[in-house]
Amino acid sequence: MKITRLTTAVLEANFDWTFVKVETDEKITGYAEAFVGPGLSAVIREFEMVLAGEDPTSIDRILRRLRMRCVHAYPGLAAHAIGGIEAALLDIIGKKYRLPVWQILGGKYRDQVRLYADCHGGDALEGLGPLVNPRIPAWMRQEGEPEHRSVVSLKHHGWDASRREHWTPHAYAHRAREMAHRGFTALKFDVDVPTPYETDEYNRDLSRTEIEYAACLVAAVREAVGPEVGLAVDCHWNYNVQAAVELARALEPYNLLWLEDPVPPENIPALGVVQRNTRLPVATGENHCHRLDFQRLILEAGLRVLAPDVQKIGLWEGRKVADFADVHYVNLAPHNISGPVGTMAGVHLCAAIPNFLALEWHAASVPFFDELITGAEGPLIRDGKIRVPDAPGLGVALNEEVAYRYRKPGERFFE
Repeated sequence: MKITRLTTAVLEANFDWTFVKVETDEKITGYAEAFVGPGLSAVIREFEMVLAGEDPTSIDRILRRLRMRCVHAYPGLAAHAIGGIEAALLDIIGKKYRLPVWQILGGKYRDQVRLYADCHGGDALEGLGPLVNPRIPAWMRQEGEPEHRSVVSLKHHGWDASRREHWTPHAYAHRAREMAHRGFTALKFDVDVPTPYETDEYNRDLSRTEIEYAACLVAAVREAVGPEVGLAVDCHWNYNVQAAVELARALEPYNLLWLEDPVPPENIPALGVVQRNTRLPVATGENHCHRLDFQRLILEAGLRVLAPDVQKIGLWEGRKVADFADVHYVNLAPHNISGPVGTMAGVHLCAAIPNFLALEWHAASVPFFDELITGAEGPLIRDGKIRVPDAPGLGVALNEEVAYRYRKPGERFFE
């Protein structure tokens, strides 16, 4: 079996969902998703010259070749591209040998994978472009309506800071009850939202009033769903060490699953300082691509929860990271902002590792999530879980006819 073709398609959802399609001379096709990034689809297509004529079952050697060919540009978008290609190759291998991907990864520990619903800032996330700019997808826009909204503050993950009325304890509690009613037993909320009390956009500090406001948001969620529902919060790398420690201590009474990305990801010693000064588990990992990074996060920073992104690190590497973490009794809660194909890839990884907590799901505001795939029986997510499939490969395939309706203008669609 030889690889003959590599193509991409990009859909506008809450993020850009970039789909990878790898075809072979045996008419076996693999589908996958790659993590969002500006110009990503063009980067993926550059790798076709390396893949053409390769046997997709030699996956470890192929991945090494791909990384060697872009060593000058790795990780970055090159890692995003390779992660998507790798999952498509595993999909092909599974279909070739009639094995689900979890079997290729060593077998499964569970029949269902628990999801945690990312509830964003208490309201639905309509859409962010590849540069984290608020946008209205083409399929949602009214005639004459502009694509992009103005961004008042870049500090807050691309949000329009003029919409502060959405980030209130009442809105957070309402969203928490809604998602718990849908069957999710774990939720995550953003606490780095715009508030009326900010003092400086750039110094990474938090005033006491800002910390109290964040604590009020979390308190409202905890009161709304009770102690039975797991709760995590995200900070999107916005704070300095002292601010992160003070925020963590203020949130300790609410029994959080983890405090995610309180300081910038590149400074592992700083993460360690935060972790050693709070009882809360600190989590990070979505911006790390190497096993050595995760080794340092465990051994140097003392983290007990890792959150590698499924699409960035890939399933093959993700399994290796999980094995190392398990030796140190550290759990994984993988980051995931992908569509149904990428989410299902994450399900296979999470089924195949022992030290799993929950897999992120970020697409509650996307109305066509289930329409995009074939191979699933009914809704993919039921009561906050996804059943681990027994079908070959990833167990689902992209419905290209449906996907075409939501394609991103100006991007190729498997051409």
